[in-house]
Amino acid sequence: MTEPRIIDVVADLLGDSVILRHSHLFAKLPGDAKRVAWHQDASYWPLSPSRVVTAWLAIDDVDVDNSAMQVIPRSHHHAQLAFRDSTTAENSVLVQTVDDPGNYGDPPVALEMRAGQISLHSDWILHGSEPNRSDRRRCGLAMRYLSADVRAYLDWNTNSIWCRGTDPTGHWANHPRPPGEHIPTPDNAPDPVRDASLTR
Repeated sequence: MTEPRIIDVVADLLGDSVILRHSHLFAKLPGDAKRVAWHQDASYWPLSPSRVVTAWLAIDDVDVDNSAMQVIPRSHHHAQLAFRDSTTAENSVLVQTVDDPGNYGDPPVALEMRAGQISLHSDWILHGSEPNRSDRRRCGLAMRYLSADVRAYLDWNTNSIWCRGTDPTGHWANHPRPPGEHIPTPDNAPDPVRDASLTR
C-alpha cells in the first residue's frame, strides 16, 4: 500500500498528502458467472469531496476473455450520476446500476494489463466488468487513495494509513505497519477463535 513507485504516481493527482482509506482483493475465478454492473465508486462511499483515486494492481494477466474491467472514458466529468438498485437478473456482485452508460462518455475501453501493471481511476468514472468465461483466474488488488482534505462520515476515517505527508487536522487515523509478518503454514494456520487478532 505504501510502495513509493505507486505513491509517486498517485501523489501527482492528489498532492503531497496521500492517505489509503481501504483496499480490496478482487478475484474472479475461471467460469465465474457474476458480473459487476456499471457503477461509480463514489456513490458507495460516505466521503466528501469526491477525490479518491483507485490504483488497481493486476495480480494476474487481465484481458477481455477473463473479465478485464471496462471504463467509460470522460464519464467522470458528469460527477455523480443517477443509479438504481441492481436486479437479481443482472447477476451483479454489487447492488447499484447506472443505466445507459454510453450516454455519459466515449465507448467502453477494456483495461487489459499484464500482471504487475496498474491502472488508475477516479471515484466518478463509470466502470464495470463482465463474467469471467475463461479458464483463467482474474485477480487484482484495488487500493483506494485520497487527499487529506477529504472528509469521511460514519466513522470511515478510523481505518486508514498515511502513505505520504501528514494530516494536519487529525481527521484521518494512521495505523502503523505491524511489527512483523505472520504467514500461516499448515502447522500454524490461524484458528479464528484463538487468533482473533489475525482477522483485523
